Amino acid sequence: MRLSIVIASILSSLLLSPSTHADEAKERRPLSSKKMGLTIRVEGEDWGRADRAEVEAVLYSAADELLNRFPAKVTAPIVVTHVEGNPVTEFEKGPDGEYLVRLSAKDRRWSQFVYQFAHELCHIMSNYEANVGAENTTKYNQWFEETLCETASLYALKSMAVTWETSAPYPNWRDYAPAMRDYAEQFTREEHRQLPAGTTLAAWLRENEGKLRSDPYLRDKNEVVASLLLPLFEKNPEEWATLHYLNLDSADATDTLKQYLQHWYGNAPAEHKKFIFDVLALLGIEGIDLAPTSVPAGTMVPPKTAAVAVPRSQAGPRGPTTEWKK
Repeated sequence: MRLSIVIASILSSLLLSPSTHADEAKERRPLSSKKMGLTIRVEGEDWGRADRAEVEAVLYSAADELLNRFPAKVTAPIVVTHVEGNPVTEFEKGPDGEYLVRLSAKDRRWSQFVYQFAHELCHIMSNYEANVGAENTTKYNQWFEETLCETASLYALKSMAVTWETSAPYPNWRDYAPAMRDYAEQFTREEHRQLPAGTTLAAWLRENEGKLRSDPYLRDKNEVVASLLLPLFEKNPEEWATLHYLNLDSADATDTLKQYLQHWYGNAPAEHKKFIFDVLALLGIEGIDLAPTSVPAGTMVPPKTAAVAVPRSQAGPRGPTTEWKK
């Protein structure tokens, strides 16, 4: 299965197929994140058969799916370069505050570009640099952010497959849409992403949360939760805006999951609380105080904590330090 997903990605640069969801795409065409103020700069010459303009077009298209309903812009530019190792968003920023993103995708494997970049953009949207914890300390709730970012990758692929059928960056790219959809579906069909029969997510978390708190890069476990979160975001795409209210409390790195999610709920404005409540219910989080936290609702600026890079060499097969073993 893993090898077949790589093959699907390669074929996505070649496959031509007729559109099947044109009406849906016309109804849900996203706004342009570039016109909304997002800046993505693709740099370097290590992109194989793809040129930088093409890569930028794909990345903007992925951003459109996640940011088009986002209430606050990602104001700092995102500078994207190629890396032979693991994809990553660096904790250290550029000289002018730019986000520094490294991707390992190359050539015209657009599905891989989307999968990797959507994951890294999700970290940026989630205030990843704020929730760093104490020096040399694991961020105990980072596994939840990693899970959201896996969800973002799958969402972007599936959503772009619809959008591109009528609104691809270039007209001849419309025919890549079915291959992009197939790439996403090969992930979602993987057996390890399904809860064991007869098991609730709450019961599964009781058994696995301790392992995830110790190692947030347990991809097979992240992906179980992501498969259950994905339908919530597909039904409520405007709720990607809720990511901006994560990781705003100075204790988020070391709090319990219940406390961490309570901060998320409390920081979010009223229009997003119902969705976050639904996430809590899905996770089986009960007995939580749903009153606003001490951080004012709508807060947009993370606390001034020292950014300490967690060693990314610990990462698993995908996400922010994605090793492309598929």
